[in-house]
Amino acid sequence: MDLRVFMEEIIKRMGYRAYPGYPQEYIWIDHGDNTGEVIFLMEDNDLEKLREFYSSTVKYPGEKYVFILIDDDREILSYCKSKGLIGIRKDTVASLVGRSIIDMHLSRGKRETVEKNEEDDSIYVYLEEGNNPKFIKPTITGEDVSKAIGLKADLIFVPYYFFSYSLDVLEGGLYEKKEGILMVNSVNGNVSESINGYEVIDKWPMKYKEFEPKWEVNSSIEKIRRWIQENMEREIMVEEESKFFIIFSRKKVKPLDDTIKIKYNSTYLYPVYTSSTLVMDGFTGEIKSVTDFI
Repeated sequence: MDLRVFMEEIIKRMGYRAYPGYPQEYIWIDHGDNTGEVIFLMEDNDLEKLREFYSSTVKYPGEKYVFILIDDDREILSYCKSKGLIGIRKDTVASLVGRSIIDMHLSRGKRETVEKNEEDDSIYVYLEEGNNPKFIKPTITGEDVSKAIGLKADLIFVPYYFFSYSLDVLEGGLYEKKEGILMVNSVNGNVSESINGYEVIDKWPMKYKEFEPKWEVNSSIEKIRRWIQENMEREIMVEEESKFFIIFSRKKVKPLDDTIKIKYNSTYLYPVYTSSTLVMDGFTGEIKSVTDFI
């Protein structure tokens, strides 16, 4: 099968649309909300083709991915990093494609399960283990939402992937280990630091709606890697005392990309109250835009 055709089928099943953009050799993706991305399938080690991809898409506002289909990728990854392109290594591409083949094979059984549950207006998301993800219990009630925004809001649950990460950072000439937990919205791909102190329950007893993931776990890992690279590199102000003075100096904190380790932990369903124009975070109570979650 032609890999490009297969990739377009994967994109369609994720809820997006592949369209004939220019240059035509790239895969152009429309998310349906004025955002998108473009993918270059790199089949050889010809850096000139990679330079052409960069120059052709430099003004494109969406994410720019290079799916590397060869083993020798050091120069390619180095160039991608220097130009802000997202390089996806061959092993990751293979994992994504292989998982998609399995998902397509099992899709009929999933559709039948969804049809059985149509009566309670819910769509159930299945994990690799075959279990339904757990719910993060809302701390906000529907009455709280109505009082805050003056509108009746529906409770929906958005699937979030939770990942733990660790890496070494170079801080003022010294190496330090950093660890943390990030969460990825599987509908819009947004990455954020994990909430704390939440309670997880197996079922939600009242009527609700639930969104299907559009981002896979494997593609979310690359999102997290880029978030770490962008958010960990910064300058900090350091205060040092001498005998007569207090000296302030700037030190650069740089993440060491080769040390980044990312582990998928779980998928949880995150509570969100939504009206026609506004949403309220069902855990933190923050009022946000619909596009922050969907």
